[in-house]
Amino acid sequence: MRKWISTLRIALVATAGITLMLPASTSAQQKQTGKERPAQKGTPESKTMTDPPIACNLFGLTAAERLRQQELHKQLFSRAENIRELSNGYAVGLPGTKENILAVAEFISLERVCCSFFRFELEVGRQEEPVWLSITGGEGVKEFLKTQFKLK
Repeated sequence: MRKWISTLRIALVATAGITLMLPASTSAQQKQTGKERPAQKGTPESKTMTDPPIACNLFGLTAAERLRQQELHKQLFSRAENIRELSNGYAVGLPGTKENILAVAEFISLERVCCSFFRFELEVGRQEEPVWLSITGGEGVKEFLKTQFKLK
C-alpha cells in the first residue's frame, strides 16, 4: 500500500512562478518505477545569483489592494502561534484553519506584487497541524522582515 503525503509544500517564488514540491510521493514513485530523477540544485531558501534588490514597488497595488494587504498582515501575524528564525528569513506558524490557508494565499498574492524580493513557502499538513508561512530572500531580507514585520 502506498504511503500518502502528510505534508504538501507549495513554494511560491515571486520571480520564478509556482513550484510544487512533493518529496514523499516523488520518492515513492521513483522506488516503484525504478527511475530516479537527478537531484535538484538548491532549494527555495538557497541564495541565487539573481536575487533582486530590496525595493518595494509602491505603485504595484491599488489603494484597495494595499488596504487589503494591511488587513491580512494584521490578521495573520496577530494569529501567529510560533515564529521560527531561518538563515535567510522567518517561518510563521498559524492555526491550520481553512480561513488561514486562504488568507495566507491572498496575502502572498498581494505581497509578491509590491515586494518581488521575497520568496514564499506555504506548508500545509494535516488539519490539526499548523500552517507554516516561510518568507525568505536574499541578503538583507531577514533584517527587513525583522523591522517591517516586527518579527523576532
